Amino acid sequence: MVAWLVAFLGLAVSVAGDVLSATSDLSTLRYVQAVWRHGDRTPSTLIPTDTDNGIDSWPEGLGELTVKGEGQQYELGKLLRQRYDGFLDKKYSPFQIYVRSSDYNRTLASAQANLIGLFPPEDSELFNKQLRWRPIPVHTIPKNEDRELFDRITCPHADTEEDSVYGSAEVKILEDHNADFLQFLAEKTGLYDKQVPLRNMWKIFDPLMAEWSHRDEHKLPEWVNETVRNEIWRLYDMSSFYLYDSPLLRRLRCGPLFSAIVGRMDDVVNGRRDQREKFYAYSAHDTAVAALLSAFDVTPGVFPEYATMALVELHRINDTDVVKLLYKNHTHSNDVYELDIPSCPGPCTLDRLKQATSNIIPRNWEEECGLYQKNEKENILIYAAVAITIFIVLVIIAFVQLMYHRRLQQENKTKYALLNEDIDF
Repeated sequence: MVAWLVAFLGLAVSVAGDVLSATSDLSTLRYVQAVWRHGDRTPSTLIPTDTDNGIDSWPEGLGELTVKGEGQQYELGKLLRQRYDGFLDKKYSPFQIYVRSSDYNRTLASAQANLIGLFPPEDSELFNKQLRWRPIPVHTIPKNEDRELFDRITCPHADTEEDSVYGSAEVKILEDHNADFLQFLAEKTGLYDKQVPLRNMWKIFDPLMAEWSHRDEHKLPEWVNETVRNEIWRLYDMSSFYLYDSPLLRRLRCGPLFSAIVGRMDDVVNGRRDQREKFYAYSAHDTAVAALLSAFDVTPGVFPEYATMALVELHRINDTDVVKLLYKNHTHSNDVYELDIPSCPGPCTLDRLKQATSNIIPRNWEEECGLYQKNEKENILIYAAVAITIFIVLVIIAFVQLMYHRRLQQENKTKYALLNEDIDF
């Protein structure tokens, strides 16, 4: 496994590929899909002992896009404009582009900032000449329905597999190898009595990364020197890649997004999609970018940073549909790399890609996740509750009818007795 090699051999796993020119080959380009991570944000969680960086020190709230993050996304949009200018019209068209976001403020806002850079409005598009902005639709769905972008969506079999991976002998050895440091982190953060589990390194990395990114306003805790910070960053990257470190996890966690992307290209090739559509974008998270790369069997050197982006381009070359995978791998660099796809050496045709990655695409995600069994149990309980309710209602109705008839019979007997008393013989 990749994380194991990083830990014990000290190797930096890097993205292999060539830096591309700023502009795509528009002569062969047919369709583009992008998955980017949101821009810089405030921490989503806090360290109990780090009282100088408490919730009051983040006025935007936790997990929210910052002004810095807005700027990063604006620059990313400008990069997309530079790369696809001439392929995409300069004016936004709902027929050409569709933008989908996860249901988080930071990803929705990132999409809006990105689109300003991608489609800088002309005067004719402005409702206010002093406000250089025009609204562009960004679509989303609830988290509990978003199997493509929400990595914590309910999937019991994936949860069980993830527990198995993080509980494996390999991870245990890795934790033992770093036991002193993980114990040091537990004591300094106050998060755990014993050493920090490797799978929860994000709880330490997340707030410290936000503080480091905003070090002009925030200071790291005194115990976080450069050596400690680098070690936290290293362990976080290693721990994060285990999220997709088994065939089943790639199928259940990466498969839905990958399936949608491959399916969309297949629709384009076979004329099942509006031929005017050229660009489909996902505004999402580090986990979504990493999931897509993992589905292609690619592992970047570090877990995706702010405003990194994976691109999947569909080209028509010599009457053949060819897929290219590209990656912008750093927040502060506009270099875009074309990546080798291990299971589909270039030129990777769409047909060969589908064959090579068929094990990634779930045939019935709900069933493979174990949701049908759960739903069946829930349905049985619902049916039982409904049946019992109906039975009780019927019993009550029968009882009321019985009492009504008895009362009616009693009244008739009384009337008959009174009638007999009035007869004079």
